[in-house]
Amino acid sequence: MIKKDLYDVLGVSKDASADDIKKAFRRLARKYHPDVNPGDPEAERRFKEINEAYEILKDPERRAEYDRLREAAGTGFRTDTGERAYDFSDLGARFGAEYGDLFDHLFGFGRGFDTGPLRGEDQLVRLEVDFRDAALGRTVEVEIPREVPCRRCLGQGIDPADAGDRCPECRGEGRIQSRRGGVQMIRTCPRCGGSGRLRLRPCPECRGAGATRTVERLRVRIPPGADDGTRIRLKGKGGPGPGGGPPGDLYVELSVRPDPVFRRRGNDIYIPAKVPLPTAVLGGTVVVPTLDGRVEVRIPPGTQCGQKLRLKGKGIAGARGARGDAYVEVTVEIPKRVDAEARKVFERMRRGAE
Repeated sequence: MIKKDLYDVLGVSKDASADDIKKAFRRLARKYHPDVNPGDPEAERRFKEINEAYEILKDPERRAEYDRLREAAGTGFRTDTGERAYDFSDLGARFGAEYGDLFDHLFGFGRGFDTGPLRGEDQLVRLEVDFRDAALGRTVEVEIPREVPCRRCLGQGIDPADAGDRCPECRGEGRIQSRRGGVQMIRTCPRCGGSGRLRLRPCPECRGAGATRTVERLRVRIPPGADDGTRIRLKGKGGPGPGGGPPGDLYVELSVRPDPVFRRRGNDIYIPAKVPLPTAVLGGTVVVPTLDGRVEVRIPPGTQCGQKLRLKGKGIAGARGARGDAYVEVTVEIPKRVDAEARKVFERMRRGAE
């Protein structure tokens, strides 16, 4: 069977992203929809091609299978209209039954199509948060631009006041049944797209898209110990479901801002601390910041520059709730100027070290 290249049908490249494919489908579907072109058989034919191409290319697994078929079919050829096409008719003979079965599976003979409402697509947004909010956990409110089902048509994209005409190809059922051997196959009617009706007026509020854009304020709970790349799932806050189906999920991916004081390694944090020379030599205390507030840290006598002092349980919460540790990284402060008495002390120390 000869098939036009699905990428050419949608006007996208083989390397197009899922978002590019979706945008191309929406643009072409609006242009060639039978309701917009009543009585135009060419527009109806193009609408069928566009739907078929999108059904396959929007699914990563089916798209990968189509790419295998496309590669096996060679370079293809150009039609009279300049579009690329492939001859898949003898794939089974050339490469074995696997490719023939794969063709049937992709183009509707081996897979039933659910004509009911479909689940919406999952969506991903990125959210930048402060280091301390990620480390300790916090609930924040964010404004997310998203599409929601149209209130007038409930996501159907069709004017609720318009009943339309019954599709003669599927007799209003929205699906076509056929038999292959002893197996009954069910596929979406290519003429009406599964609605069972023709010449339906687009919804005047969403113009047939089935969804409207809005900005929604959502509460996002950042779990303690979150890090760069942590994803938080908000169920039902993704894309609207085609045909009034349930919405997909929204995933919020965190990007953690660097902190001017703390440095993270796993669930431990490192805190720089400047210690006066006399305190480093004789011992004493210094006050340092932690995630829980400022604490007093004991400096043992003879503390060296670069030495790390452990504060148990003052780090970041782990997956099971136990917190990591904080390490105070000592920098000994060397005075730039000393008085005469201090100079004498250092001179005696130097002679003692010789």
